[in-house]
Amino acid sequence: MEKPTEQEAYDILKQLEVPYQRVDHEPIYSVKHYDAVLPGPQVKNLLLKTKKGKQYYLVILPDEKSADLKELAVQLDISRLSFASTEELDVLMGLQPGSVTPLALHHDEEKRIQVVMDDCIDKQDTVGFHPNINTTTLIMAFADFERYLEWAEHPPLFISL
Repeated sequence: MEKPTEQEAYDILKQLEVPYQRVDHEPIYSVKHYDAVLPGPQVKNLLLKTKKGKQYYLVILPDEKSADLKELAVQLDISRLSFASTEELDVLMGLQPGSVTPLALHHDEEKRIQVVMDDCIDKQDTVGFHPNINTTTLIMAFADFERYLEWAEHPPLFISL
């Protein structure tokens, strides 16, 4: 698999005519340990898997929320969730820890990843994601992000997290 690049993210957004605000910043490995303020509501992205690793979930939730993996598993009607390994992240999306972004979902050609979004995310507002590197965040309208997900053939499942 070709690795996702920053330029690839920009090219796709240009192709889809998605306007965005680019914000460069220090590397963000975890929103838990990041103090800077970015424009608009911020989210975090978690790549999770089922116990046997047959199904993967890219969970997108507000950065101030903690993911209750037991409750999420109940809502998804599966026995248990855990974090995907570094190797799985690389194989599925071509990414490294600290740079997990839905803007690389089109690399999941086998469609093994289900996007799960917290339904409290304001669909009338903006949302920000890394363009395959963790030193930049691209802020875009939520509706434009949904167009990207449609293009990437990864429709989101909205649930209360």
